[in-house]
Amino acid sequence: MAANLQQLLKKHGVDFLRAAVQQLVGRPAAAISDDQQYRQLLIDPAWQAAPMQMRLFSPEGLHWEEFCFALRPRIFNLTGGTVALAPKWQTAASELADQFGTAVDRGSAAAPSASSSAVLAAGEKAPARAAAVGIDLGTTYSVVAHLDAQGRPVSIPNANGDILTPSVVLFDRDGTVVGREAVLAAAIEPDKVADCVKRDMGAKHYRRPIGGELLPPEVISSYILRRLKDDAARKMGNVSKAVITVPAYFDEPRRRATMDAGRLAGLEVLDIINEPTAAAILYGYQEGFLDRSGKVAGDRPLRVLVYDLGGGTFDVTVVEMSNQSFKAVATDGDVQLGGKDWDEKLVEMAAEMLVLELGDDPRNDPEALQDLWLTSEAAKKTLSERPKATLFVNYQGRRHKVEVTRDEFEEATAPLVLRTRTTAEIVVMQAGLTWADIDRVVVVGGSTRMPMIRRMLEELAGRAIDLTVSADEAVAHGAALYADLLLQKQGIGSGHTQFAVTNINSHSLGVVGTDPVTGRQLNRIIIPKNSPLPVAAARRFKTSQPNQPSVKVTVVEGESELPDACIEVGICVIRDLPPRLPAGSPVEVGYSYGENGRLQVTASLVGHEARVTTEFVRDNSLSDDDLLLWAECLSAEAERGL
Repeated sequence: MAANLQQLLKKHGVDFLRAAVQQLVGRPAAAISDDQQYRQLLIDPAWQAAPMQMRLFSPEGLHWEEFCFALRPRIFNLTGGTVALAPKWQTAASELADQFGTAVDRGSAAAPSASSSAVLAAGEKAPARAAAVGIDLGTTYSVVAHLDAQGRPVSIPNANGDILTPSVVLFDRDGTVVGREAVLAAAIEPDKVADCVKRDMGAKHYRRPIGGELLPPEVISSYILRRLKDDAARKMGNVSKAVITVPAYFDEPRRRATMDAGRLAGLEVLDIINEPTAAAILYGYQEGFLDRSGKVAGDRPLRVLVYDLGGGTFDVTVVEMSNQSFKAVATDGDVQLGGKDWDEKLVEMAAEMLVLELGDDPRNDPEALQDLWLTSEAAKKTLSERPKATLFVNYQGRRHKVEVTRDEFEEATAPLVLRTRTTAEIVVMQAGLTWADIDRVVVVGGSTRMPMIRRMLEELAGRAIDLTVSADEAVAHGAALYADLLLQKQGIGSGHTQFAVTNINSHSLGVVGTDPVTGRQLNRIIIPKNSPLPVAAARRFKTSQPNQPSVKVTVVEGESELPDACIEVGICVIRDLPPRLPAGSPVEVGYSYGENGRLQVTASLVGHEARVTTEFVRDNSLSDDDLLLWAECLSAEAERGL
């Protein structure tokens, strides 16, 4: 038993054991003297009540049964013929957890060299030679990169020798598996595999149970990040710092969840950066815009539209480049649109053909459905190179063959292409430009390889699109360049890069107020969409009632004036307002929005000391205690897998 799981059991064991233990009091002593009955009455129920972090491991791996049998004579008194609890049984249980963890090892891993609290320490300084990486945490595939000795961004292969690591996690009895092996396992054990978790970031739980458990998305993502961190460590040695990319259209809850995932993975997240901005940095690097000589400086900035269609998210951003400067001008996107939606269309097409052939829908069989998804992804790639693809699906004990042409596929997915086209047009308009003002159209994301996407963009722009950056690696490479820039600000960078980045907010930020005339609640925008970051702004409101004891400030993201159509970021409350405060007293709400898209809110009663400043902790985010608990679990598994 790894030492930090021993600590977890010691810390939380009494709480989850209490109900199972106390329900045995008063029963005949024979009920727990018999090993089989003891299993049924205490060992199994207590395990089901254990913290989720423990239940991700197998009870055999944690020697749970051995612990419970050792517990029996310590906490129960059977001398009276009925079950009674020994005096101070809770202390005895905690002490046993400690003794059991050190005495009964059975070949488990030693304790991590650093405590989980150190993993979570904010702003902790790493050794001067600590390496930093850029991580593209993708919906379907992820990439990690660093700068080589010459300052060039280079992708780091994983243990399989691949640049792309599938963002798929298998939760197996023997531990977690990330990547290619997890993808293969998905066809056999789909209920134990999590994929496309990026689409659930910011939610309280992943969209479906994994092994019967509802897991936080940031926890699942942390397994992916830890795998990338370990892959980088094999090449670079110690890796403690990272820049992680997010879709430009990620809202504040999703950004916070991404940062939490990095912390859980044992990384100090230097910053999070928008994926199109990272791709633009890489493009600028290739085009010489990071050259300190100023040789590419011109009369006006180069305007680049970055079209980023990944596996599960979509962004369009207009970036202005001048020498050593990258300024995002406008952005828009859809965090629920990506290559997986094209895959889904192929799944539907193939399933409907099989229904006509067999009279039965293979999507009703979980294993056949998973097989459909895997073969559809492969067929999509084939249709980018050839006019026809063949899908093979295992169903009802037979291997079935389905053929799809590129024309059929493009017709079925035309509405998806139109959604991205409309977004691109909106972004150019929001930037105050026309397509004639756009100098280059750069595409990133594996889904941009589809001919229908490139054809649509060329029609829009009226010119050939720029294919000089790697669709798969550009985002991670740009993040690596940005990571080195941030290290330089700490005095430990390579010195190869020097540039400035100006990001913008992808969603308007407002506060819910009440219209004094109609009494309706409305979203009053404080920071409009596409404002350069960092930015600070404030707006005054009025108390609605006399002698009001507190003021609630509800912060929302979104463009609609209707709060229900926006995303609630969080709530802060100014309490203990002065007595006899008249209605209409002014309250000032100030927003400070950082470069990394993190929001701080200050609310104050004008002319009084009553005020509150907060970075939000939302209902759907992990608490600090939960983060610590998960960090202990993840550290234990990392040590066990060494």
